[in-house]
Amino acid sequence: MGMIPGNSSQVVAPDNVPQSSQWVFRRNCSLTPKQLLQWYLSLCALTLIVATGFLLAGFWIVLPFAGLELLLVGTAFVVYARHAADYEMIELQRDQLLLVMSDGTKLTQLKWSPQWAKLSYNGKYKAPLLFSHRGQQVKIGKFIAEKDKSALHRELKAALARAACPV
Repeated sequence: MGMIPGNSSQVVAPDNVPQSSQWVFRRNCSLTPKQLLQWYLSLCALTLIVATGFLLAGFWIVLPFAGLELLLVGTAFVVYARHAADYEMIELQRDQLLLVMSDGTKLTQLKWSPQWAKLSYNGKYKAPLLFSHRGQQVKIGKFIAEKDKSALHRELKAALARAACPV
């Protein structure tokens, strides 16, 4: 599951102190839901043309099986499209840590104080980055490649320390 990070950006104030940093992580999807729908409709048209040809030749049994095939492929595409736009976002400002997780139709937003937030990562395979804040814990990192998690952990830990103790 090769997931790639999205944009990592910083807004810098005139005194060269970062005002905010943002990390966005998304699935590595090759088709958007709209492109998937267009592809599926073209597949339906082609399949129904072929099935109609068989129907006209006297092989009526092909049409129900073509319909069943399109129903099953359509169901698989709906499941795929439902999660194609999932993402995780971390936004760190001087006075606020914002965590946003989108999973299907569920959107979770958490606003925490960077002074009380902690980040941990045990370095094991498939282990998530774990943010904790006053007893609440959130796992981040299902869209991050395993080889990038350690470096991201160091980067986020340093940014969290700078936000917690502004100079």
